Amino acid sequence: MILFGKQNVIIKNMYFALIQRIKKEYNLKNPVFLKKFETRGKRKAFLIGNDKNKYVLKIIPNNKELIVRLEFVSGIKEQGVNLPAIISTKSNKKYFLQSGNILFLSEFIDQKENRPSRYFFSELGCVVGEFHKIKIKNSKISGLDIKGKIKKLKKTFSKKKINIKIRKEIISFCNSFPSIFGTTTGLVHGDISYFNVLGRKKLFLIDIDDISRGPIIYDLGQIIAFMFNFTPFDFSRFGMKTKHILEPLFLKSGFELFLKNYSQKIKLSEKDIEILPQMAMLACAENIYLKPEGIFKWNYKRFKVIEKEKDLIVDLVKKICS
Repeated sequence: MILFGKQNVIIKNMYFALIQRIKKEYNLKNPVFLKKFETRGKRKAFLIGNDKNKYVLKIIPNNKELIVRLEFVSGIKEQGVNLPAIISTKSNKKYFLQSGNILFLSEFIDQKENRPSRYFFSELGCVVGEFHKIKIKNSKISGLDIKGKIKKLKKTFSKKKINIKIRKEIISFCNSFPSIFGTTTGLVHGDISYFNVLGRKKLFLIDIDDISRGPIIYDLGQIIAFMFNFTPFDFSRFGMKTKHILEPLFLKSGFELFLKNYSQKIKLSEKDIEILPQMAMLACAENIYLKPEGIFKWNYKRFKVIEKEKDLIVDLVKKICS
């Protein structure tokens, strides 16, 4: 398989040197690059493998927090949590360093992205509930800085030459964002979406690079946001035969199925339920403006629809989780 096309010899040599380092660190026989995954920023991710196994190779700028996360994930994996295993090097480390980056291999979950179904939403509720139950009292894992996220979002929309109406709405949202005092603290995945949940009979949460300690409703906000994610952009990806519509489609029954199983694992506080819509709006707002693409209008549409339906969201959660 040709991965790098007509890229220059220097780039190809860099990847050849990386393969040699991987062979040395993990004692793998004849690994090759098979695919480059789509990533943002300075992170890189590849599918590598040989005749026997496939792995995900991630290359991330060096930071101490990631090292703590990798060790923590390895520990909770041993408790039976459905996460890809982090592969140990010959020296029994979960990573190795090269050129200012952390590199690590994880188990490749060889499954396609899930499509909306009653089974998927029900199982997702179980998996996320079990994940949020994980005890982290003695862990050095970093905290999720919601205030920092709001501050960064406000700064982004204050400086960029963005549609005035959208800019004012997002800044107003940031200024009125409620306090998270009284919300339930636990292990937060940080990037839950349909695309980061793989498997059929057994669901796996993948992309665990951003796990942290914080309000678990941050994850629930992302899930709610994706319950409103079905715009025409998504239909073909999920094999949905739906008439062309221009507004987000709320999968209310899917959300109810999710909540039914999730609530059997976790009890939400009144404060959790109260600010869930704002967390869902935050999940959308964080993805309205992205570099280098610019404005993603469907994320803005989701933001507006969730704002309109916030009472419905709260009522549903109260009905099932209280």
